[in-house]
Amino acid sequence: MILSIESLTKDYTGFNGFREKILSAATLGLYAGTFRKKALNKISLELGNASKGEIVGIIGPNGAGKSTLLNILSGILKPTAGQIKFQGNVRSILELGVGFHSDLTALENVLYNGILWGYSKKFLLEKKDDLFSFAGLSGFESHPLNTFSTGMQMRLAFSLATLSYADMLLVDEALAVGDASFQQKGVRRFQSFREEGSLVIVVSHDIHMMVSLCDRMILLDQGRIVDFGNPSSVSERYMDLIAEHSHDNAQSAVLSDKNQFQAYLMDSRNRKRNLFFTKERVLFVFEFHSPAVLDQITVGIHINDARGIRVFGTNSRLLKFSGLQIGENETSIFKFSLTLNLGPGKYSAGFSVHRGLSHGTDCFFWEEGILDFEVEQTEEIGFEGISFLEPELKIEKANDASSDES
Repeated sequence: MILSIESLTKDYTGFNGFREKILSAATLGLYAGTFRKKALNKISLELGNASKGEIVGIIGPNGAGKSTLLNILSGILKPTAGQIKFQGNVRSILELGVGFHSDLTALENVLYNGILWGYSKKFLLEKKDDLFSFAGLSGFESHPLNTFSTGMQMRLAFSLATLSYADMLLVDEALAVGDASFQQKGVRRFQSFREEGSLVIVVSHDIHMMVSLCDRMILLDQGRIVDFGNPSSVSERYMDLIAEHSHDNAQSAVLSDKNQFQAYLMDSRNRKRNLFFTKERVLFVFEFHSPAVLDQITVGIHINDARGIRVFGTNSRLLKFSGLQIGENETSIFKFSLTLNLGPGKYSAGFSVHRGLSHGTDCFFWEEGILDFEVEQTEEIGFEGISFLEPELKIEKANDASSDES
């Protein structure tokens, strides 16, 4: 399924701080404080594939235009300009509980909303056991929706929307309130849709889930496409964007000159290396020269795997260091000592200098992939996965445990 978007634009007009959808632009001009907000600005994209499905993620800061784009694709909003070309049925989960009635039972909501989504009543009744089982709500069919938690409502809505194949599935933060096990079930369902040829478009703030899930990602900012393509590189550009938006006017981009920065890895014998073994103790050394005084700063390290998924991160504030200061024209060296309890593979480390707990506040330096290194397993250590959790196995017989209690 191929979705073609050409010069898609959406303007909101209003006055006195409110959006206005009734008055014309000419009428609005008579009022003081009239404004026009461009939520989307000439978006052009081609998504999907003629021969197979695709999962596309949309990320970006608040107000970037992510939800507006999904609302237009679903038909809820009309664009101000541009056009969309897509042939096929569209199903969407854009806001929790939309279309659900709190006084109706869960099954009644499934039947009424399912019919609106194009399911037949016969199909819904045949599939209701599967639907409620997938949602983890077996036995709750006759309960009023107003007795459900937010997570239960989300699981019900998601299960209904994905009960059968859709040519295009639009999802806006639908898994955000689900527990970890349901998120994994949701991800597997997205993947099954893709295998059947569906175009799945997902908006989420969970960047690491998006990187592992999506075939391609779109980064939006202020209604424009900033980056589009490989999920790992798009996520890195997103983190850079957050850093760029965080600067205050007084100390903007103090450490933007990457030539003032050096980084390297050292083993326990002070040798510089880039190949290590699981459980080795390694020193991540970051040094830079600051042209200005930076006070009350936080310095951090973050490590990604080869797919761009964050496997670890920490910073000086989390490690109970406070009030750090770097003097003007001063070279500072920061050494993070870590045990590489990692699975075999290739990794990269980045570094940040900012105020506050995260680099979303007054970020003076943020760089992904400064250090590349590789981890291998030794013959003594055998495990699967990305993390080595130092396992121990103890086996007891039931009668042994009971005798200990006596």
